[in-house]
Amino acid sequence: METYLTIKEAAELKGCSTQYLRKAALSGTVKAKKELNDKNRPQYLIPLSALDTKLQLKYQKSHRLELSEQQKTDGTQSKTIEELNEQQRNQVNTWLLIIENWQSYRNQYKGSKAEADKAYIALVSEKYPDIKITYDILQRKYNAIRKGDKVALADGRGYTRKGASSIPATVWDAFLYYYLDERQYPVKKCYEYTKLWTREEQPHLLEQIPSYATFCRHIENDITEGLKTLGRYGDKAFKDRYAPYIKRLYDNMESNEWWIADNHTFDVMTTDGKTTHRLYLTAFMDARSGILTGIYVTNNPSSQATLIALRKGIMEYGIPANIYVDNGREFLTFDVGGLGHRQKKSTKDKFTPPPVFERLGIKMTNAIVRNAKAKIIERRFLDLKNSISRLFETFTGGNVLEKPESLKTILKSERIPNDIDFTQQIEMIVKYYFNRDTYNGAVAKDKGKLKQQVYEENLLHKRIAEESELNLMLMRSSKAQTVGRRGVHLTISGQRIDYFNKELLDMQGKKVYYRYDPDNLSAIRIYDLEDRYLMTVSADNTAICEYGASQEEVSTAMHKVKEYESIVKKSLKAQKALVLGKHTALDLVLREVERNKEISITPANPILTIQRADESLPEAVGGSTRANVDIDRMIHSAERRKKQKG
Repeated sequence: METYLTIKEAAELKGCSTQYLRKAALSGTVKAKKELNDKNRPQYLIPLSALDTKLQLKYQKSHRLELSEQQKTDGTQSKTIEELNEQQRNQVNTWLLIIENWQSYRNQYKGSKAEADKAYIALVSEKYPDIKITYDILQRKYNAIRKGDKVALADGRGYTRKGASSIPATVWDAFLYYYLDERQYPVKKCYEYTKLWTREEQPHLLEQIPSYATFCRHIENDITEGLKTLGRYGDKAFKDRYAPYIKRLYDNMESNEWWIADNHTFDVMTTDGKTTHRLYLTAFMDARSGILTGIYVTNNPSSQATLIALRKGIMEYGIPANIYVDNGREFLTFDVGGLGHRQKKSTKDKFTPPPVFERLGIKMTNAIVRNAKAKIIERRFLDLKNSISRLFETFTGGNVLEKPESLKTILKSERIPNDIDFTQQIEMIVKYYFNRDTYNGAVAKDKGKLKQQVYEENLLHKRIAEESELNLMLMRSSKAQTVGRRGVHLTISGQRIDYFNKELLDMQGKKVYYRYDPDNLSAIRIYDLEDRYLMTVSADNTAICEYGASQEEVSTAMHKVKEYESIVKKSLKAQKALVLGKHTALDLVLREVERNKEISITPANPILTIQRADESLPEAVGGSTRANVDIDRMIHSAERRKKQKG
């Protein structure tokens, strides 16, 4: 039967004022029932079960009420072996051995059990002089083992109140509110503020607040340094001092096991003949050796530029096993690396085609957001700035302080390198100068070697692909489309191109996706949503004309890359005929490049693995191998987009 207390009785039991408790009952904060007293006036009665367990015990003891078994054990916390400290676990193991030997000794003893017990106690006391052993203790420990209570074998003295606090939980929370503040209130002030808060919000707890020294002791014992730093000094201080970090081990890493990708802005002014600007570098770096494997100089970092740099790297060095990238859109594109954390919940279950990285058998890992400093490629970009960008007269510096005073004069004199010359020089310098620099990475045994040499020595496995199959694996993909009366369409730079034939039109209403080569928009490859190849469909040229683009314009767009390649090849030929004049730093580096071309580094002899596409490319579709593709096969889309925006 439930026991009810009056407001006065409950207040005396809790140690608070009757006014506070009556207000709590009235607001519903404390469970209570309302009834009329013997004077026909309303009163509140508080059920005993609504109070804390300790208060229930206190009331029952004061009224000499019989306690239940649950109440008798309430307040004591049963422990497991895992919760004991090391010393207590050692005690448990010792007593298990003592009791086991005791039972064995008794069974083998020829005299009485009492004599056996006396003899055993004498023997074991000599072996364990620090342990008090009597027959009663042996029997008590034996009974505990039979009940399965091994924790009882440990000495619990001194541990009963460990972790207990005389500070009421609500008061301690209030103290932490003031203490863990970036305004860094002194502890004494936090103590004062806590008492003021308690007086206003929990006056019944005011008398239970212990001394200032108690709070100081709990700061030392109960607040970790990490929490203290985070609360009082902020997020950055916490990360710098206490946040765990990833220590990357390179000793057992192979070349091509990890490539790291990122974009870099050159601190050099160049020109395309019309505008002056700074170009960008999209690069992949081998984490083991530090060489730049795939690079592409572009005026617009994009997913296209990423694929160009990757393709160039793969053609020369093979396919990496893993790629580590940041969270930029040029990497987290649905058909390149996948959307990663950019995936929206609304599109999570929708069909997406296998991205390029997946088709190449590459696992992509994304850097933690706002933690780009974890990528060692950014430190290599600093090396690029100091060892390459500074070579050019139009070096701008990374900030106002680094900006040379002569830059303005040089820009007016029009001694500005053009994009094509700059691109060719960068590619040669990276390959024959930067990658031939001395290794200064994390592996001590390789220090002093050339980075290219480190790469070759640690290239144990190499995945390669034929160029035609690589072209297939690097194709871009569309999202799922429903086949309509005009088949499916591709929109590039605002220009829509329709693709259909009789077989595709027979599939109207069904969802498909397609892969396409931006360098050849004359046909696309159709797949169902289970990623099965269905057919190749040509563009409908009549539809292209209807949308305002002539066949000549489309043809021009399709061949823009080849025209660009021709210009680059002519520039390269002219570059080889260049006679160096003054011995500028750039001149000296370029001469070093030419010398390094003649110096061969012993190539590795890795185990070769052929990476094949998940399908074959029919000859009729255009599966012929392209030779000497040094430029983005997809560059014309980005170039045309830039031209239209301009």
